[in-house]
Parts: sequence; structure tokens; C-alpha cells
Amino acid sequence: YSTGLGVTGGSALIQDFYSREVPNPIHLTVDTGFRNGEGTVKAFVSVNLALGDRQLAAQFQEIPLDLCMVEAERVGFDILKKTAVDKLPNDLEGMEVTMGRLLALIDDVYKYVDDVVEGRVPADNNIGRFIAETVASLPKLSPPAFDKLMNDSLQDQLLLLYLSSIARTQLGLAEKLNTAAQIL
Repeated sequence: YSTGLGVTGGSALIQDFYSREVPNPIHLTVDTGFRNGEGTVKAFVSVNLALGDRQLAAQFQEIPLDLCMVEAERVGFDILKKTAVDKLPNDLEGMEVTMGRLLALIDDVYKYVDDVVEGRVPADNNIGRFIAETVASLPKLSPPAFDKLMNDSLQDQLLLLYLSSIARTQLGLAEKLNTAAQIL
């Protein structure tokens, strides 16, 4: 297994290692960068090139690959292909994005229910049951209790952020001191 568009210099070493472990290993490459919006997956087998009894190198030959996924994997793979991320969000940014998505979904549910009540959209029993089951699965919290729960969780997140920042600073300082001690 390797990440990238094809066979690289280290591929022969990887293939050599696995050829000692299993017969006829397949070298799989995955384009994890999703260049051009495609998650290219290629498979290779190696063929030993020899001159007489002396092995000179391994030649990789691409073999046909049929990529089969269950529906959940296909959905995740398609989302990864479409998503371009410049940087990973920190905990607070991730929570903010998640809360924004949750609010958007709740707004969609409100809109659907209002449309059904006002007769603009025909009622669908399956959607009604799904909404009822979802609402029934939520714990019943009063607004002050919900606010306290969210604030406590947010304070815990902020504390973890603060502690990780202190640890990162301490490690950086220790590294600089160690480097300075080695120079002296």
C-alpha cells in the first residue's frame, strides 16, 4: 500500500518485503490528495527482471482493478472527493461548524413540518415517523439545564485547549533549552 499516483522509489522495497511474507502480493496505490477531484486507486504486481540467474530489478505492471464499496463507504468516498480542506479545524471551529449544520437541519425540519401543516406539501408517514422517533429519543431538558450542559461542555473544551497550548509551549521551550545546552 502506498499513497500517491503510482509506483515510487520505495515501492520496490515494500513489494520485496511483502513478497517474503505472502505469495504474489499486490501493490496498491491510493491518491489521497484527490487531485482533479478523483480518488485514483491503482493495483500493481511485480515481475522480477533477471539476467541469467541474477535478479536485476522488479518491474511493476498495472493490473485491472474493480473498486467495490458498500453504500456507506461510497457516500464517504464521494464526500472526500468533493471536500477540499486547506487546514483542519481546531476543536472550537469544528464545534461551531457542527452546531451550524445541526441548526440548518433543525430549520429544514421546521420548514417541512410547517409546509405539511399549511398544506403546501403532502404528508409522508415515513418522514413523520422518523421525526417522531428522533424527537422521542432526545432527553427532555429545560432550557436552563440545556444551557448549563452546553456551557459546562464548552468550558471543558476551552480548558483542554488551554492545557494543550501550555503543554505545546513547554515542549517547545524544553526543545530550545536542550538545543542551546548542546551548542554550549
